[in-house]
Amino acid sequence: MQFRLLSGVAAYSEGVWIHLGDRKQRLVLAILLLAESRPVPMEQLIDKVWGNEPIASARKVIHHYMSELRGHLGRTVSGSTDLLPKHDGGYRLLASRDQVDLHRFRDLVSTAQPLIRHDDARAVRTLRDALSQWGTPGLRVGEPLNDVTGQWALNHRHNLQEEHRAAVIDCMEAELRLGLHTRLIPELLDLTAAGPPDEQVTALLMLAYYRAGRSAEALAAFSGLRTRLAEEIGADPGADIERFHQRILQRDPGLDLPIDANRFTAAGSGSAADTDDPSGSRTESRSPDEVGRHAARLVAEGARKGNSKGIGAAWLSPSAPLIERVRTRFHGDLAAQGTLAQVELNPADVVAVTALERVLIMHLIRDLAFFEDITRLVDQAHTAKQAASGPAIVANTIKTAAVYHAPVTISGDFNIS
Repeated sequence: MQFRLLSGVAAYSEGVWIHLGDRKQRLVLAILLLAESRPVPMEQLIDKVWGNEPIASARKVIHHYMSELRGHLGRTVSGSTDLLPKHDGGYRLLASRDQVDLHRFRDLVSTAQPLIRHDDARAVRTLRDALSQWGTPGLRVGEPLNDVTGQWALNHRHNLQEEHRAAVIDCMEAELRLGLHTRLIPELLDLTAAGPPDEQVTALLMLAYYRAGRSAEALAAFSGLRTRLAEEIGADPGADIERFHQRILQRDPGLDLPIDANRFTAAGSGSAADTDDPSGSRTESRSPDEVGRHAARLVAEGARKGNSKGIGAAWLSPSAPLIERVRTRFHGDLAAQGTLAQVELNPADVVAVTALERVLIMHLIRDLAFFEDITRLVDQAHTAKQAASGPAIVANTIKTAAVYHAPVTISGDFNIS
């Protein structure tokens, strides 16, 4: 036997729908299911069904409802006892928690709570499982108890929808910490469009856009919220989302995805420790921010060379292997592919290069193998550029001039006399 409360009140036996009677009879079943197998006294049943205006025959009607429900539902799984036994003048419903969609939802959410921030990947899997109990499209909230009426049902419907919203926000925040912002954008767009104006969900959409290098769309999401609030409830955005909007306008570094410093120090402490970085300084470790910044610049340089000297020149560029690795990584990610294409089309576009840098950083954070490949290719491109520029002199002092028949680069601190 399976029971549903997260849409209409329903029962199924081996997948077959069971007739449960009229609305008030289904309401009595919902009250007992929400009691989680605890007994519900007769007075409470009457109050929750009729409120402050119970009918004179309320007790008799409740007894009739119980008799009808027993006939519809039968006995417990073992068949040894009634599913709806009497208890001190009231009633209880003997159903295990895994038989009721609401209880499964709540149990999964409770399992996920201690995992949040400690093991976000497991927390997300558990929360997604919990939200799937609602049976709604995407992450939309349903309308629990939607076929029963009365103040008791109305109050519980609102409370259950708030529980769903809290689980969605916990799930979205954890997925954003995992760097899954690009995947979340369609779901967050659906949530903002399907429900009433929600500042917290809109803020998550704005953050997802921002981390995907789509700042203009993040700002547009805020403008859309402002318009809806004004038109639908005659209000302005709250102080919190106004401050968040300003942080996006100012490109606050605190909005960037946090970096696991230990992970990337370990990744960069091998070959990177013995390599000059593209700025000419030696470093013991690399961060995704640093590698992404240099990679985006090298992609733009390779595209610029190809645009000015023909497409074949791009393949002869020191950046060619790097560009190809980035293109391979972005395969299937339409937003990332679009960002790369914009840089290749107009490598002088600073905004496009900055957007590519941000997208690269997000991919570097999410994939350690990609991080190591790009770090190596950035170093190789830098070394190739130095070799192509001609002989180099590294010295503390130069006293005798030498004539070279090729371009010479000179680095180091020295005096010429």
